[in-house]
Amino acid sequence: MPGTPGKVTGGSSTKLGKNMFEEMGLPKTTKRTPYEAQHIIPKEFRRHPVLQKIGMDMDDASNGFFLRVPDADVSVTSRHKGYHAVYSNFVRGKLDEIDIRQDISIIEKQVFELQQKLRLLQEKGLPLYMKGNYLEKELKRIKEIGLEQYKIERMDKEVATPVWKRGGGATVDLWERWYNK
Repeated sequence: MPGTPGKVTGGSSTKLGKNMFEEMGLPKTTKRTPYEAQHIIPKEFRRHPVLQKIGMDMDDASNGFFLRVPDADVSVTSRHKGYHAVYSNFVRGKLDEIDIRQDISIIEKQVFELQQKLRLLQEKGLPLYMKGNYLEKELKRIKEIGLEQYKIERMDKEVATPVWKRGGGATVDLWERWYNK
């Protein structure tokens, strides 16, 4: 993960995509349709103390992953359609867990391992987004029946329903469970 301690650079999806193509031995001008370059550690964390300490080029190919944009075609990887609050919140939590008082080389290793795990989970197709108005529906249901009854209902539903049909898309809890497998 190239960078200069104390200095974080980059944050352009276009430059990230070009760097990824170059790393693959392809011309930087290669078209990436129907894919978008995704920063594995999102560019919004350029000012995070952990990244500031180690220094990082956010647009280095090692921090990138090509994700399909939503379309009718099947894809086993995650899909990309703009800002991903759930994914970003999860990544922020993982960066916050890193002890900034450690030696730079140890922190670099932990950030690298985080990138590798996040890449693997995106390759497995873990969702980056909640589906539609899933959260609003769940909150409405809690108001209707109360939190305790809701928990019982969810437990029964999760036991009886296959994981791929449970449906709200991404949650920080989902990412945490898969990350810790």
